[in-house]
Order: sequence, then C-alpha cells, then structure tokens
Amino acid sequence: MEQAGRQARIFDYAAHLPLPLPSLSISGFRGIEQLNIGRLGRVTLLAGRNGIGKTTVLDAVRLFSERGHLSSLASVLTRSEEVAERIGPDDKRSDIVSCEALFYGRMPVFGAAFSVGSSDQESQLRLELVELDDIPPESAERLRKLMADGPVLRATFRDFVGYLPALIDYDEQRFAFGSRWTSRRRFGESDWPTPLNYFSLGPGLLANWELDRLWGDIALTPSEPLALNALQLASDLGVEGVAVVPGPSRYSSRRVVVKLASGQRVPLKSLGDGATRLFSVAAALGSSTNGFLLIDEAENGIHHSLQKEYWKFIIRTAADNDVQVVATTHSWDCVSGFANAARELDSAGAVLLRLERSRDEAIRAVEYAGDDLEVAVEQRIEVR
Repeated sequence: MEQAGRQARIFDYAAHLPLPLPSLSISGFRGIEQLNIGRLGRVTLLAGRNGIGKTTVLDAVRLFSERGHLSSLASVLTRSEEVAERIGPDDKRSDIVSCEALFYGRMPVFGAAFSVGSSDQESQLRLELVELDDIPPESAERLRKLMADGPVLRATFRDFVGYLPALIDYDEQRFAFGSRWTSRRRFGESDWPTPLNYFSLGPGLLANWELDRLWGDIALTPSEPLALNALQLASDLGVEGVAVVPGPSRYSSRRVVVKLASGQRVPLKSLGDGATRLFSVAAALGSSTNGFLLIDEAENGIHHSLQKEYWKFIIRTAADNDVQVVATTHSWDCVSGFANAARELDSAGAVLLRLERSRDEAIRAVEYAGDDLEVAVEQRIEVR
C-alpha cells in the first residue's frame, strides 16, 4: 500500500514538471519533409515499419537538445557514413562531412532550411543554408580563416543567431569530439544557448569506454542504485556491486565488472546482452536528469519475458529523475510490454506513436495513450 502511494506521488509530481519537448514539429530534415506530433509523453515509444523515419526523429531531438552545435551535426552525419573526399587547391585530399545530407531531398540551395522543436514556433531550432557574404562581417571573417569561401549554416533559436561552416573537416571533428569546447571556441559556439542534458543509445551495445563514462557519471551519486536495480531484472545471480577496473592489457579500455552474491567478480558483459543493455539504460537515465534519453531499437538485448518490467523500470525512473525518454521499436513484444507497463502503473505520461504514410505519402503520427493504448494491444492493431 505504501509502495502504491509512493508511485502515485511520483507520477503526480512528474505530471506537473514541464517537458523539454511537450510536442514535436520537424520540417525539411533528412527524410522528413514535414511531421507534426501534437503530444510527446514523459516516455514516448515510436513504432512503424523500417525506413519510415523513426531514427530520424531521434536525430532531430538530439540536434534540438544540442541547440545545433557543430559536434552534434557532424555526429549525426558520420554515424550514417555521410563522408566524402575533397580535393583542396593544393591537390591535398581530405575527408569531409557535407551538411547537404541534413536537408530534405539532399540537394539544398541557398535559402533552404530545416527546423526542429515544439509546435510553439518560439521554441524551434532552425538551420538555413546561406552565402558567406550574407552574414555579419565579424562572423564571416572567423569562418573565412577556417574554410575560405563556402556555404554557411545560419542557426537560430529564440533570440540567438549563430553561424557554422556547411563543410566540416571530418578528421578534425573526430578529434574535437573528445573536447567539444575546442570546436565551440573555433566557430564562436561558446556563446550559443546551453545544450540540454541528453544521452543517446543506439541499437548495439555500448563499448567499454562508453560504459566507463556512464558509470563515472552516476558513481557515488543518488543515481548509483539504479544500475544495481536494473541488473537484478536481468540476472538471478544476485548482483551486489559494480566497479570499473583496468582492462586485461595496457592497450585495452577499462571495463565494468560486477560482484555477484557468490563473491565472484565477473565482467558485466559476461552476464549477457540483456544485462549490459539494462545497465546502460539505467545509467543513462541517472545521468540525463532534466534532459533526454534517446533509445534506438529499445527492444534489443531484452528478452520478451522482461519487456513489461523493463518498461516499468523506465517509466518509473524517467518520472523520478525528470528525464524525457524517446525510443523506437519494430517489435510487437516491445509494444505489448510498453502498453502493459503503462496500464499497471496507470501512467498517463506513456505515449505510443505509430509513424505511417498517408495517401499523399506524407508522414503522420497516430497516437495511442491511456485507454487507446490498451485497446490497441488487446485488438493487436498493427503498430509495427
């Protein structure tokens, strides 16, 4: 009874916290010409057939959370291998990332733009392709020193206006990922709006160095027990502790190990993909307070019998930690587990969206929440 009362208090509290994105509007971004979603939840699950644009929605939310910083643009493009070879005036060859792939149709002209944000026009991030001569002299001078003449991205967010090169040096950006402030100083990004806190989980398992970073974010904080609680779902061996230790050789990454009830110390990844995925989700929820957790193919690594408990954990923790979760799936087991978790927790903040194409080929979102979500599962409405 006491636990039920605590759950109600958590969800009542979370219901009154403003979401970073209560709605979503995407225009002219990658494969999405226009998409309007009237409501996002505290936890939103996107379903729909492959290629419909689910991952593109996650990319759009990521750019919004980063306020269009250069590192986020480059990361989105390099993840999808949008890299080409460029020959400079001295015949020197270099790999570049061209921002043209960010625009719908992939053939932008000057004046082309894409925007991401809430339906409220005042909270939209907009990036427009402009000529170098059309921007303020001080910004043009800074960019000309780095890229000579070339197209420029003009970024606007509320009252802020900033400028970025539309051709990004791939090698330098890879180096800049480790020290994002370096990139921001070079292009004047240190004056940009502060990014929102976020973490992005892809379809695959995190590398050891990424797990190390995540654990470092939550170790010895109130969020540390989240990781242990999540591991209890995936393993019946009794996980009692987590630590990060050096790798087996001086050339390998540090790795996460867990202490079992038997006293053994074993690598986290030896417990299987499910344990590693749950640990990653829990640690990411703990480190993304007041921001976003983005999960692509949320079902990956999670056994179908765990889907309901998995989503109950995410819904509870997102509410408790003030995190907005946006995830994708093409698994019916995942959709069913999500719906059953939302029903058991009586969570109005859990929203299922099916992306589909209308007769005119435009992408639209069909919402299932509350009673509609339950009916969708009971009648096995096609949401994949």
